[in-house]
Amino acid sequence: MSVDTILNRQYAIANNEAEAIELPKQRLYAMCNLRGGIGKTTLSFNLSYLVDNLLAVDTCPQGNLSYFYDNNYYAGQQINVKDMLLPYLVPGLGKATRVAAYIGATNQYFAEKNNYYIPSSEELYLLPSQLITAINQTAGLQYPQKEQALKSILYSLKTEIERELRENDLDKCLIDTSPFFAGATQLAWYAADALVIPVRPDQQSIKSLELLVNTLSNPQSEFRKYLPENDMNIPKIQMVVLTHCGWSTVAGARNEPNQQTKVYLNKVYDIISKHRTLLSTNNPENHLVMLDDFLGSGRISSFESKPMALLKEGETKVIDRVRVSVNKSVDKCKNQLKFIAEQLWMH
Repeated sequence: MSVDTILNRQYAIANNEAEAIELPKQRLYAMCNLRGGIGKTTLSFNLSYLVDNLLAVDTCPQGNLSYFYDNNYYAGQQINVKDMLLPYLVPGLGKATRVAAYIGATNQYFAEKNNYYIPSSEELYLLPSQLITAINQTAGLQYPQKEQALKSILYSLKTEIERELRENDLDKCLIDTSPFFAGATQLAWYAADALVIPVRPDQQSIKSLELLVNTLSNPQSEFRKYLPENDMNIPKIQMVVLTHCGWSTVAGARNEPNQQTKVYLNKVYDIISKHRTLLSTNNPENHLVMLDDFLGSGRISSFESKPMALLKEGETKVIDRVRVSVNKSVDKCKNQLKFIAEQLWMH
């Protein structure tokens, strides 16, 4: 069974011995799942540290990724992703340039990296209605103006990201998205070459994965119904990451997931097997990887805005009056994150 192949690979990944998966490397990824609390932002933050010349784009109105990059984000008034998009929806506004900020200026751990980010805005909560209004206003136009106006709106985020990549001489992009589809997440899907989908081992995550797959494939979905017929730019699924995985503690169970993880690993595999035309290769085994529950390491990483790759076993921190420590599983998590990053961008 193919799930066994995935489990055997996970054992090799944990020991930093896994061979690369032959995935077509993309330039622009969107991190998405239509549900909150599954690890999108944590995964985006950690992957952004593991590569260079990257533009990270925060399109989630909660702004957690922006806060990881700059702990003064919530107090600031910096130009943000909403400022970039608004001129495409409201005629007459001047377009922004050089919006991206150097991450190393506000997060010391990124000082050696040539990585930039575009901050989020809580006003993105208003974007869905503004986007639909702008799309509806194109209905009164004649062809080809109608199609040109529609494409300008749908590919507004893509256009702006491409400009920022050129202006800052960057060659990779990762977009963190919100748990709801309408608005900036919708534009992120139009912008992306491929999707990275974190999924937790629980039933709600399975439902949200099924919803996501249906949104990608159903011609009447909110995503596909606006696309011009001659321009079906649909992102591929590059990777599904099963997050918060737990492993059997039975003696001799070398790489045996616990029962809950095993059940949901099989469910996720079944879903992507049935929809393999959405994948960037035709082999579902290539697209499913597992990521351990970060436990205390994750809490310290989030609290300090410090990438997991820099944590060391034995580190401790008092968080909310509770002493939290980095346990020995951190090395396994580091290897898993490194493997994921290498399947996205590195040859």
